[in-house]
Amino acid sequence: MRRHWTRGEAVLTGGAVVALAASAETAWSLRARFALDLEGLSALERAGVALWDFRPLPTAVFAGAALAVLLAPAGARTRGGLAALAAAHAALAVVVLALAVWIAAAGEVGGPEGLGFAYSSGERAVTLVTQLVAWLPLAVLLAGVAVVATRRPSDTVLLGSEAPTLPAAAAQTVSLAEEMESLWAERLAFSPRRERARMLLERIRALEQSGNVEGARELAEEMRRL
Repeated sequence: MRRHWTRGEAVLTGGAVVALAASAETAWSLRARFALDLEGLSALERAGVALWDFRPLPTAVFAGAALAVLLAPAGARTRGGLAALAAAHAALAVVVLALAVWIAAAGEVGGPEGLGFAYSSGERAVTLVTQLVAWLPLAVLLAGVAVVATRRPSDTVLLGSEAPTLPAAAAQTVSLAEEMESLWAERLAFSPRRERARMLLERIRALEQSGNVEGARELAEEMRRL
């Protein structure tokens, strides 16, 4: 068992945990809204009363966590689950927006002979504007998250130590070239053996380009002895 997480693993785990918690909070809030006694209203009217002023904070938290998961080295199953949750949240956003527009336009739900709800013009205006400002960008963002999450993991950006790195030999060659260039600038550029040092430096660069690490290392040792 590894003792330490990489940065990418920490981002992935934290994002997944927060995304699940936000989804659970959204589900709990939905259940609480529909648990109200709305006997006498149609299914559409019940949904309108329950959701037209439904608040977006849990879904916004989910969106932030989902973006973190997308930027982490997530596996196919994790990305698939994220895509499903993001699509569900996006669908909820669309439903809330549609109901907000409907209630704001109608002004009331139900009838005088049964259960009914009437909303003032001020309440309708404020609720409609705030719902549009909050849920419309979320719907677009979550739809984008759902689409991106279905792509291959190689199409996303990896963080920290999970990012693609050069092979060890190539990384060592690059470090060697930088060291020799510094040696040239600091000590050899004005020494009596500068022409020999210049030739060695050019050969080291050529060996780097061809991938001959051992040859570049041998010439670097010779250059250090100048």
